[in-house]
Amino acid sequence: MASVTSLIKHSLIAAIAVAAIYPVSAKALPDKDYWRWFEVEVLVFKQRIADDSSEQFQLSPTRVDARNKRDFLTSFLSNRPRALIRGLPVCEPLDETQQIDLACRYENEEQWIPIAGNPLAPPAPLMALPETPVVIDGKGGDINTAAAPFLVPADKLELNEIRTELEEKGHAKPLLHLAWRQPVFKKGVGPKYRLFAGTNYSNDFFYDGFPKKDDEFIAPLEKQNGNDIQSDIEQLFALIESGRKPFKPLSKIPQPEQMRSLNEKNPLVWEFDGLIDIYLIGNYLHIDGEFNLREKSSLERIGNSIEEQAQLALAGAQADTEFLRSYYFSQLRRVISHETHYFDHPRLGVVVQIRRTDLSAPRY
Repeated sequence: MASVTSLIKHSLIAAIAVAAIYPVSAKALPDKDYWRWFEVEVLVFKQRIADDSSEQFQLSPTRVDARNKRDFLTSFLSNRPRALIRGLPVCEPLDETQQIDLACRYENEEQWIPIAGNPLAPPAPLMALPETPVVIDGKGGDINTAAAPFLVPADKLELNEIRTELEEKGHAKPLLHLAWRQPVFKKGVGPKYRLFAGTNYSNDFFYDGFPKKDDEFIAPLEKQNGNDIQSDIEQLFALIESGRKPFKPLSKIPQPEQMRSLNEKNPLVWEFDGLIDIYLIGNYLHIDGEFNLREKSSLERIGNSIEEQAQLALAGAQADTEFLRSYYFSQLRRVISHETHYFDHPRLGVVVQIRRTDLSAPRY
């Protein structure tokens, strides 16, 4: 009886672990004994000399929905600052004569429940991380016993020579280099994997690209000339005749109020962020990548209406504001295992290699 109870207990634990890794979908995963495991290595880099001659990109980001997607990096990177916190001494109780010692931690601080708007709640661990490390050194694992994908140690990476050459020649800036082992299923069965890297812009910019501290950019201007409409019209005509263009089509310029939902659903803003989906059609591997590369730029201040644009023009307030623009990447390709595949983009480069393991062959 004890052995049956133990078996049921272990089965439940395994089921809960798999459910935590893979979101519930319409198509159930096959039995673990039939999973086909592959090793995936990805190198992401930013082009230093961008070619914009053949492709135009919109300023605002194309939202890539990363909710409920498999994410290696959040837990990996979150554990790093938590390890530092655990090394601090526990804060002593304060009395009226003592000052707060910031180099300490509170009891069970990691277990506090964050409440929205609570100024005393600990911030998300990744919010304070200025940038991610380029090379991700995973703990590894055993595909014969693993119930979920896992990161591979850095000493198993095979694209180091490409990364080193890019750095030495100055052609590109590596953003992310990692490898993991995962089971690969038919299209739509397994999860997509979220990857993010580079500079953390979360403290300075919203996901929509607008700066958090530039309130003046979206504030309406007061009318400068009172009710002298005739004078305003004459000035506007003079501006137009001089070659100035005081009026801009609103549909082509990002507007903060149009993208508030983007900011609510995406509190963290990374230089590189998106999803990679690896699946099988028959025995052919496919890679589907969808990413955004963010880059600091500037955006001309324009009003949210024709009236505001006229007021800005009359006030001579056509200054630029800092803006975090986006370069969207979306490519799908059928690939062959153990070959190196390069996904080209005017601003971004992604190198992928999928390698077979001892459990890659179909097992029926």
